[in-house]
Amino acid sequence: MKPDPKLPHDIEAMVEQAADQSLPFRRWPAVLQEMWRSEQAPRRRRELAFINAIALISCLLCLPLDYTNGPQIFEQGLVLRLGLVVPAYCVAIYAALRGGWVIQRWTSILPVVCYAGVAGYIGMHNGASAEGGYVMGAAMIVVLATVILPLRVASIALMAFLSVATMWAIWAALPPAAEQEAFGVLAYLSAISLVALTVPFRTATLKDRNFLYAIRGRLASERLLAANEQLRELSHRDDLTGLPNRRYFERIFDTAFHASVINGEDLAVMMIDVDRFKLFNDTHGHTAGDRALKQVAKELEKQFVTSGATVARVGGEEFVAVVEHCTEQEALSLAERARHSVAQRPVALEIGGRVSITVSIGVAMRKKVGPSTDALIDCADEALYAAKTAGRNVVRLADRVGAPGFAG
Repeated sequence: MKPDPKLPHDIEAMVEQAADQSLPFRRWPAVLQEMWRSEQAPRRRRELAFINAIALISCLLCLPLDYTNGPQIFEQGLVLRLGLVVPAYCVAIYAALRGGWVIQRWTSILPVVCYAGVAGYIGMHNGASAEGGYVMGAAMIVVLATVILPLRVASIALMAFLSVATMWAIWAALPPAAEQEAFGVLAYLSAISLVALTVPFRTATLKDRNFLYAIRGRLASERLLAANEQLRELSHRDDLTGLPNRRYFERIFDTAFHASVINGEDLAVMMIDVDRFKLFNDTHGHTAGDRALKQVAKELEKQFVTSGATVARVGGEEFVAVVEHCTEQEALSLAERARHSVAQRPVALEIGGRVSITVSIGVAMRKKVGPSTDALIDCADEALYAAKTAGRNVVRLADRVGAPGFAG
């Protein structure tokens, strides 16, 4: 897994600072807040929809309770619950599933305020017989919503404040005698609502800290995976030329060979050797020799890789290429282009001047000479030897397995 390219480069510093300094959510950088909202969004949608649906059902189940308390209470409950609370929860459920974060927050706060306000109104406007049960029911609604709603602490506090404020507003509209009777219960409701706020505050702190630690761990894991991928890539590359090395080539060649057998297609292997490289090294020095190998590798890569083939350095001045899905003529044409490309680019020396360098190439075709990977490589090696014997800077094609002669 690679790091998300859309994240800012200093995201790790932001996470470290927020975690080490225990910053509250409101002081997090905007990008961290957005990451939190994005990661919480699917779970929050499900939870809000489920919680609001349960609250809607509980509101409807209050109607039989209203009925047992008399026709007047039932009539009030029917009008207020069906006309105010039920629509508010229906909107909240829809917003939880389809709306954005701001809409979800407000549509989850307002139904609780309505639910608690309706319960308080019915209780405080119908005498002492109903007052205690309904007002305590309102308190339970507020406390449950405070504890279970997946909202930020500020939103939970606002919900509790509006619910309690609504209850006190209803209380303020009561006659003086009724006010005195309801004051104690309402004060208790206010107190337990404040106490209940400690739960989401503590929970949010822990969740925020766990989120930061999870992000930090994920970024560290991504960094480690990227480093391992880089090391794995480096282990497949030749240090000097940057071409694939022998280990990588053997794996690619084995896969390509068996695929060509299964698909009935031909495959070419080319052994490539820099002509008189030891003499070049002895004459011009190892630095020039390294520069020559790099230049040869660049030219070979230009010709083979752009043709869909794979070329690798297998040791010293020796290279090998495998060409899939090709005919004999196509393989020979590609080998000639590669040979010509190298010969046309003399190597620049540090002391000035340029020295021409050439390669010899031996080509072997699977259908013609290669019953196995080892046999195909051996035939390409023999074709390379024939190219060297023929005067170098030439391409030779193997005729058949173990053949003493080769096609020019």
